[in-house]
Amino acid sequence: MSELNLKYHGHNVRLILENGIVNDSWPFLEQNRRYIVITDTNLTKHYGKLLQKIPGLETIFAIKPGEKSKSIDMYQKIVSALIKINIKRNDILIAFGGGVVGDLTGFIASTILRGVEYIQVPTSLIGQIDSSIGGKCGIDFNGKNTIGSFYHPSNIIIDPLLLKTLPTVEFANGIGEMIKYALIKDEKLFLEIENNSVSNSYSNLSELIEKCINIKHKLILKDEYDFNERRLLNFGHTYGHVIEELSGYKIPHGKAVAIGMYYELSDFDIKERLLKLLTQYDLSANFEKWNIDYHKYIKNDKKSTMSAITMVKIDKIGHGKLFLKEFDD
Repeated sequence: MSELNLKYHGHNVRLILENGIVNDSWPFLEQNRRYIVITDTNLTKHYGKLLQKIPGLETIFAIKPGEKSKSIDMYQKIVSALIKINIKRNDILIAFGGGVVGDLTGFIASTILRGVEYIQVPTSLIGQIDSSIGGKCGIDFNGKNTIGSFYHPSNIIIDPLLLKTLPTVEFANGIGEMIKYALIKDEKLFLEIENNSVSNSYSNLSELIEKCINIKHKLILKDEYDFNERRLLNFGHTYGHVIEELSGYKIPHGKAVAIGMYYELSDFDIKERLLKLLTQYDLSANFEKWNIDYHKYIKNDKKSTMSAITMVKIDKIGHGKLFLKEFDD
């Protein structure tokens, strides 16, 4: 078991990484608290009985899987239901799911009653290495994550065994994010992904997950609110979000980020290695379609100013650098 105390401004987050920690006894939950679960309908098929064994369980909200559930309508629906069950400030929300469930639950927790406690139990690889960590939460409105806040969970519970039920295509999406960490900060991680077939049964998976967590945590400690170094984590996302939106979210987040990284890269040799890697993990299908002019779209990116946007440059694997991309009139 690995237990980390993630210290942020005014808030400490306990992160536990352990195979099998999510089980019938729910050992990481406090007794004599009321718990409200937000998950999705795919997960209730696999884990419905397990969720019902949560001590102090009040109710379970199961949303439709997919990015379209990160909406104002879904936010309003769940908040209305929470008010009907008379939610109190000492109740705890549990986000049991991938990035969509985690983002939505975190935003609800940050706003209802001016803030209630919540726990992240990510069930996807993207959730375990990326979206559950760092406190970003929100919903989509005329763009991805345009409404949101920074609001940390009290606990993040990472159980790699939950990935056993993850479809292969969804696991591959997580590999897209893992490659991002490798390109910006860890050449050895890149080589391990490149020279092996990383799957949900890979013997070193827990160690890879922990490497990604540590990379993200170190960057957030330097720049919690995304003004400087934390923006290295946006590599692939600037173009990736455009790809997601233009595809009507038919292209999932991890694959969109993977393709986005390819088109954000300028170094030919690294692009060639990345393309081989994307092909290896079934992330390259139809990538040529997205050789488009991103300029007109990224002007509206929430990270941009009137004249420029901060982007990531990779001249050497593991050594990402920020640069300012100016807009031409």
